[in-house]
Amino acid sequence: MAEELVMPRLSDTMEQGTIGRWLVHEGDAIAEGDVIAEIETDKATMEFQAYAPGTVLKILVGDGETVDLGAPIAIVGEPGEEVPDRPQQPPANASVEDAPEEAPAEAPAASPPAIVAAPPRAAQSGNGASGTLRVSPIARRMADAAGLDLGSLAGRGSGPDGRIVKVDVERLLAEGVPAAAPEIAEVRRPEAPAPAEDEVRELTPMLKAIAHRMAESKATVPHFYVTAEIDMTRAVQMRAELNEGLAGRGSKISLNDLIVRACAMALIDHPQAHRSYVEGHHVYHAHANVGIAVALDDGLIVPVVREADRKSVLEISAEARDLAGRARSGGLKQREIEGATFTVSNLGMFGVSQFSAIINPPESAILAVGATVERPVVVDGQMAVRSIMAVTLACDHRACSGADGARLLQTITRNLQAPSLLLA
Repeated sequence: MAEELVMPRLSDTMEQGTIGRWLVHEGDAIAEGDVIAEIETDKATMEFQAYAPGTVLKILVGDGETVDLGAPIAIVGEPGEEVPDRPQQPPANASVEDAPEEAPAEAPAASPPAIVAAPPRAAQSGNGASGTLRVSPIARRMADAAGLDLGSLAGRGSGPDGRIVKVDVERLLAEGVPAAAPEIAEVRRPEAPAPAEDEVRELTPMLKAIAHRMAESKATVPHFYVTAEIDMTRAVQMRAELNEGLAGRGSKISLNDLIVRACAMALIDHPQAHRSYVEGHHVYHAHANVGIAVALDDGLIVPVVREADRKSVLEISAEARDLAGRARSGGLKQREIEGATFTVSNLGMFGVSQFSAIINPPESAILAVGATVERPVVVDGQMAVRSIMAVTLACDHRACSGADGARLLQTITRNLQAPSLLLA
């Protein structure tokens, strides 16, 4: 029997997905575990694997098109089976006028899809609160544009099964229902058209997610910053000695590996600075899951070294190198980019001396690392040339105090200036 494949949930914050490219064609047979498509989420490009065999009868969403979570993207079944008639599914990147008013917001639940997919998500009201709302795409867009809270219409819309449709939103607007308070106040300035010689490009799902989350973080998270200069002379020397000993094993340790290890150890020592502020509560983390910011050609991704506090420098080095390589090739799995409790962002390789980074909630801190440079400094009353690295720790003031952040940075500094501690 023919079944619909739907856009699965591949990210904890995913609301839409873009078909990067199909790796199969209509008429192709697929087996369990076959990678049949690449899907661009708000965080990365993920592989879409079949968990049941079948034949691709029809592809509903083409390469480069974006649809909502749960929307049908293909139909599979038996070879030669007739494809059931169904309304055209408008891509989410089509204009509002192009979308049929009664397009379903979720995939039909008549039969299980042949691809791993999350259950249909609860639609969001205009104020961002979740509810058991069934809303047509055009009604959702109208409500979001007007800042309307549709919660009062849950189950009482004019569409089938109480679905909220266009006429319901128009009625609310006519009645003058107050708009929901926006999550982030946005100042809109008049936009002049781009000069003819300029190129205007649409943002990828990843860049859209970065833009939204960073704007939300700066607008809603009270950042404070503490900065220190760390004498990395002994760490640089120890790294050189370790790499000399590892030369025949194909392994190599970077300064960033030492920094990740130093941070992981310090985070466990300072639980007050290693907790997240979540909905009015403090969540204390049992292990230091350290995210490592990796720059891509167009965007940024943060794979996670899990339980870095339990891993040796060599283990962190091997894992970090593997994660960074697969991040650049688009081969990361979803679990490898989620669950960080702290992030290290290192721009030292670009010659950046010092910078401040933006926290990625629900993490409560991020360490911005600058270049390590040789500089004359006073040591025990004498001038000496030392390897100095400037770092800036950004903290969420709701999760830790200034003193908590300062103590955390103090311990990170101690760990790096006495690097033998990192080998314990």
